[in-house]
Amino acid sequence: MGEAGTSKIPAELISKLSADPGTPVPDPTVSFWQEPVLPFADQQSPTLAESADVVILGSGITAISTAQHLLRLDASLKIVILEARRVLSGATGRNGGHIKAVPVADYMQLKKQLGRESAMKITRFRLAHLDAFVKEAELLGEAGEAGLVRRVEACSGYYDKAAWETAKSNREGWLQDFPEERERWTIHEQDSELKEMGLVNAYGALRGPAGAAWPYRFVGAVLSQLLATGQVMLETHTPATGVRRTTTASHPYQVETRRGIISTKHVVHCTNAFAAHLLPALRGKLYPLRGQMTVQSVPDDFPRSGAKRSWSTIWARGFDYITQSPGPDGSLYLGGGLLQGGWERDRDIGNTDDSQLSAQCLEHLEQVPGKAFLHGQGAQIDKKWTGIMGFTGDDLPFVDRLASHVSGREECEAGSGGEWIAAGFNGYGMVHSWLSGKALASMIQGREDEILDWFPREEFACTEKRLQGMTPEGALSRW
Repeated sequence: MGEAGTSKIPAELISKLSADPGTPVPDPTVSFWQEPVLPFADQQSPTLAESADVVILGSGITAISTAQHLLRLDASLKIVILEARRVLSGATGRNGGHIKAVPVADYMQLKKQLGRESAMKITRFRLAHLDAFVKEAELLGEAGEAGLVRRVEACSGYYDKAAWETAKSNREGWLQDFPEERERWTIHEQDSELKEMGLVNAYGALRGPAGAAWPYRFVGAVLSQLLATGQVMLETHTPATGVRRTTTASHPYQVETRRGIISTKHVVHCTNAFAAHLLPALRGKLYPLRGQMTVQSVPDDFPRSGAKRSWSTIWARGFDYITQSPGPDGSLYLGGGLLQGGWERDRDIGNTDDSQLSAQCLEHLEQVPGKAFLHGQGAQIDKKWTGIMGFTGDDLPFVDRLASHVSGREECEAGSGGEWIAAGFNGYGMVHSWLSGKALASMIQGREDEILDWFPREEFACTEKRLQGMTPEGALSRW
């Protein structure tokens, strides 16, 4: 994100960021990843459970990771997962599947904002996700040629000279604190090097490690195993309509739905962009943003490199993220295009409607293969859909126990239960969500001391001071 004043930002956009995000629309566009549909996509118990140890709101990566790690810590827990639509119908089943941290782009800003120690901890946390996903896929027995996660070489092409010079400077600043990464993140400016990466018209490129995944199938496979334990109940088409405190010591919370009320010890908000619906204190601090994805068929002479490579295309304004089918079709899974048409044409920031496409983004995305790739002319969009991401006022997630200044409810004793959140992944859910769920599970179980050496506990905390520093105007100025 670059510096920008708010003078050119429409006033109605600022007001949208403070609005109630509501609940997901009932008829979203259909994602390529969501076909074929999981056999338990619409699973629902005949009768809603009256009580549980933990009720998790949402069924995406973070929710399922939290559930899995909770059961690894205590296999006796009874967990209910509430989903407003079909299972995995949100961002997890709609994103690009690009497991890519971007320290070249964000490390120096983090260091300026939070200091060296915090910047290093956050960066290590993000980089750790690739190994975490690969390990989990191996445990599922789905690794390898037909696997759900694969390691790739990420090639970031820069199509603006100023952006390229800034990237080179930022890379050097980052590697001064991470010298062990120098040989893994390399600069390429020669035409022959760029051509080998399949890029044209670029000023240069950076290479580094990344991953590509099919999140819908991956998380679906994890959830399938959880459901088989009998400890997890999945309730789709059952949005939570409210949370309230009770006077009952054993189950201090009640989660209200149209199908009934569940008494529980713990409530976990994993609804990302929609979390502020039940937590009004987060409105204007945590806001939705609609992203556009496409699948594009490529000409016969376009290289089939999806088994080993992914790409990003960085422009004067914004960037796109691209993985490729590892199969012979070579289809590109290409998303992005935000704000390429300027503020005046934007319809995506603050928008929770993934039943509609983004005309501004599509206009840009249909041109990317021809502008950025060797042999990219003639690529055609075969599939297009949108998804809703959650952004915060300082570009960092909220992963924490919720105090009364956020929930609006009296806190209970730590040993009795609690209300929790893991949301606001700022478009980088694949390098935040899984391990945030693991960390949150440890917090819920009172084992916070076990995560302090690897999890950015203070940086992701939902403190009163942090929230007071966030405004819609400030959030938009970060773009």
